[in-house]
Amino acid sequence: MKLKAQLTIAIATLVGACAPSSMPQGPVMTGVQLPASPAVEAPIVMAEAMTEAPAMIIAPPPSPRAAPSAGVVTAGDIDDTLNLTAFLQYQGAASTDLRLPKANLDRPLLAQLHGPDGTPAPGVRITLREPGATNPFYDGYSGVDGNVTVFPATLGQSRLRSVEMRAFPAAGGNAVSVTLQTGQRRHAVAVPFDSTWAPDFLDLVFVVDTTGSMADELAWLAQEIDEITRTAKTAAPNVDIRFGLVVYKAPADPYVIKSYGFTRNLSQFTRWVTSERASGGAGGPEVVADALQAAIQLDWRRGRGERLLFQIGDEPPRASQTRTYYDAAQTAAANGIQVFGLAASGVEDRLEYLMRQGSAITGGRYLFLTDDSGVGFSHAEPTVSCYRVTRLKDLMVRVLRSELSGHRVEAASSDVIREVGSYDNGRCRN
Repeated sequence: MKLKAQLTIAIATLVGACAPSSMPQGPVMTGVQLPASPAVEAPIVMAEAMTEAPAMIIAPPPSPRAAPSAGVVTAGDIDDTLNLTAFLQYQGAASTDLRLPKANLDRPLLAQLHGPDGTPAPGVRITLREPGATNPFYDGYSGVDGNVTVFPATLGQSRLRSVEMRAFPAAGGNAVSVTLQTGQRRHAVAVPFDSTWAPDFLDLVFVVDTTGSMADELAWLAQEIDEITRTAKTAAPNVDIRFGLVVYKAPADPYVIKSYGFTRNLSQFTRWVTSERASGGAGGPEVVADALQAAIQLDWRRGRGERLLFQIGDEPPRASQTRTYYDAAQTAAANGIQVFGLAASGVEDRLEYLMRQGSAITGGRYLFLTDDSGVGFSHAEPTVSCYRVTRLKDLMVRVLRSELSGHRVEAASSDVIREVGSYDNGRCRN
């Protein structure tokens, strides 16, 4: 089936299954910081620092594969924020090998919030500021399993050795604060109130390479996406969903970027998708960075919700656009938008390098197709030491369910097609 028809069927099913019959309009994001909540400070009880996962092996040997199943799209992923020591080693080595600049990820602020009973506390609103400063440089929420991973240097706060964190109870009352050291150790922080994550909305954007090399794979990707959001939505049945679309090609093509914005209207979104064809792209780098920047400039909602962006592609931008990509990722992080890079086809090392940094900066994950698929061109082996291969559809469902529920969802053993390295709940132990 051709790309146009595949996308039509997939998007119709996806949007129709996810969109409630009536959705209230949410506020539009206009700034970087969320509004401050007046509160009186009180101390946080803090446990000892936790050790991050050990460094990963940069180039694991390929693992044995079964014969690819026709029509099945398979994928793996790495959450580099859970394997930060190893990721920073990869970043440094790849920057030298590829002769590309790297994002400044020095001295991150790492924490995991726990409630009074010791269970993870996702969805706690926090602010971060330099000790003694009047205004915070970061305003957001604790993420999946209560984790907080923020890179102050990407937000204009380089060389900070300590950061003051404030946590605000959802029901109102006193905020609590603690001063944490930056670096590569994750602090276990206990807060004296319970927290559960029930987002008010989901803004879900796809940024898609529509050049000719993506035609077959995009068709299969569209087919896999079919039931993703409907299945994942069970984690947050009352969530208010909007879908956005940005497509891009190469500079010499008939168009470079099309930014469609957001919609709740099934017919309108379907028209956007069916107007596109996978073509062109020969003879030049694609506008990956500019497309990401265009997507970040959409009218994302602010407040207590999920802002998720999946960028799907196989070719990197010009080397001169590396900083543009980092700038877009930094803007996304400041506005609470998580970027999930999804590498298709024979993704180049340069695109893996950029996508992984963009995903880490924003608290997303790096996803990649594998040759367990019976679809499209050969898929490059990622530069990670552990991952599990499952159907792409199942992986994306787990990602969405994790973000919407606030708790990491892992694959059932029966769904794992292949495993590389020593995988432990998102962390590499080898």
